[in-house]
Amino acid sequence: MQEKRLLRYEPHAHTAEISRCAKMPAAQMVRQVKEAGYDALVVTDHFDPEFFDGCQRGPAYRSRLEDFFAGYRAAAEEGRRLGLLVLPALELRNVFGMEDFLIYGLTQEELGEMDCPCFLPLNRTLSLVRQAGGLLFQAHPFREYLRCMPAACMDGVEVVNANPRHDSHNDRALAFARENGLLRVAGSDVHQLGDAGAAGILAPYARDGKALAELLRQGRHRCFQRERGVERRV
Repeated sequence: MQEKRLLRYEPHAHTAEISRCAKMPAAQMVRQVKEAGYDALVVTDHFDPEFFDGCQRGPAYRSRLEDFFAGYRAAAEEGRRLGLLVLPALELRNVFGMEDFLIYGLTQEELGEMDCPCFLPLNRTLSLVRQAGGLLFQAHPFREYLRCMPAACMDGVEVVNANPRHDSHNDRALAFARENGLLRVAGSDVHQLGDAGAAGILAPYARDGKALAELLRQGRHRCFQRERGVERRV
C-alpha cells in the first residue's frame, strides 16, 4: 500500500448538536479536524437509550433517527464548504451496559428498517449490522469502568483512542485485537477544542460510509497515533 495515495481520516468525532458530552457545534468541529491536517472525517455521535427513549421502533423511531443525523448533516455541509470529506457513522450504547460500539457502514434508511439497537442484545445488533454490510467495533474497551466484550461479539476494536481526558489502555486493546484476529481502527475521539489530530487511519478514498466499511473489512487502511509531534503506525 503506497501511503501517498491514502487519505487521512478521523474516524471518531462528535457534534454538540447530538452528543451531550461534545463541546463544539458540528461546523466548528469540522474546522478543527480540517486544520489538524485530515482529508476526511467520520461523525460518530452518541446513539444511546436516552436519545431514543420512547422511540424504539416504527415511525417514532424513524422520526428520531432524522433528528439524530442532524449533527452529521451540519458537519457534511461545512465539510463541503471546506473540501473535507464527511461520512456518517455512530457510537452505540445499549441498555445492557455502559460499553460503547462504533458502527460503520449503515445508512439512516437501513437503521430505520430495524428496531432501535439501543434496546437490542449486542449479538442481535451484530447480526443486523453484518446483514446490512456494516461493521461493529468496540470503542476504548479497556477503560477502567467498562467491560471488554467477547471477541465473538464484534468485528473489530478501537486500538487507539486518543481522548486526552481518559486512559483507554490502548496497549491492551491492541493486544486483544492481535490475539483475536480482529479488525482495528484508531481515532482522536474529538469532543472539544484541541482534541483533533492525535490519531486516525490512512485509507483510500471512500465515497460513502459503506465504502469506508468495505475498506476497513478488507484491511486496506493503516492506524496511526501522534504523540509529542511524532507520528507512528499502530
